Amino acid sequence: MRKRTFVKLLGAAVLPAMAPLAYSQERWPARPIKIIVPVSPGGTADVLAREFGRRLSERVGQPVVVDNRPGANGIPGTVAAARAPADGYTLLLTFTQHIQNPVQFKDVGYDPIADFTPLCRIGAAATVLVARSGLGVGSAKELVRMAPGKGLSFGTTGLGPQVILEVFNKSAKLGMLNVPYKGESPALTDLLGGQIDLALLTVATARAHIQRGTLKGLAVIAPARAPSLPGVPTFQEQGFKEVNWTGGWYAFMAPAKVPADVAARLVKELHAIGEDAGMRKTMDDLNITVNWMDGPEFVGAMKHDMEVWRTLVQTSGVVIER
Repeated sequence: MRKRTFVKLLGAAVLPAMAPLAYSQERWPARPIKIIVPVSPGGTADVLAREFGRRLSERVGQPVVVDNRPGANGIPGTVAAARAPADGYTLLLTFTQHIQNPVQFKDVGYDPIADFTPLCRIGAAATVLVARSGLGVGSAKELVRMAPGKGLSFGTTGLGPQVILEVFNKSAKLGMLNVPYKGESPALTDLLGGQIDLALLTVATARAHIQRGTLKGLAVIAPARAPSLPGVPTFQEQGFKEVNWTGGWYAFMAPAKVPADVAARLVKELHAIGEDAGMRKTMDDLNITVNWMDGPEFVGAMKHDMEVWRTLVQTSGVVIER
């Protein structure tokens, strides 16, 4: 009798111990996948996450949900992704602020490289310096000729745009005043209303107004001209070498130490989605130039971008929280 009782107790002790092992060996994906987006719904990153998520769900046979975690320059959402279990069920759809934040702030709570498994860079997004139509300038070169002494103002929607425009402002000695905004919508409203003179906006936000003539595109921040704005040259084309930031990118990350086979499967599926004609059309509509880069190669690109950004921050004179 005592022997049978001992065997039962032993079995009861072993079963709970075996459960985590069986759980850890489940075939991925066996349950829903979450994509954390560290910004509010409705923006480019959110649209990308939802489109990729919908197609990923169809391909792997599991629900994919988007979890928006806006605020504080995307830091809380990024930290949440870094601290998630490294099992392939939590992804991060991020963009350039991922590597800008650690340069700009003293302690963001994450290491942009060590705390993540970079899966892929999707593409590059262009931004454009625009002026209100009544300002009477048609390019960045013309702005440099007329701006000094005029007390012009420019709107920015975050530290990234502020750094870039302050580099331009200081290097060209324009004497412009920065007016910070919490988003593109209020900045656009004030620009159209004449309360500010210029702003740095995404091409997706500014394109229709440039095409209608209510705003004037002066210079694009991108490696090349935006396909939807072929008449607007880049800063580099116009000779402003100090503005050597070539635009932002969007990328998928997973927490560090995700199993290699799971990461490889994710990269394979995301790449296939990115090659889909319908997804390419979505990215074209969002003015995202596809420049896919797999994780290992992308690590080097991120390190390079961090150093370029560090130099730009120092040049800009923008006061960064320490």
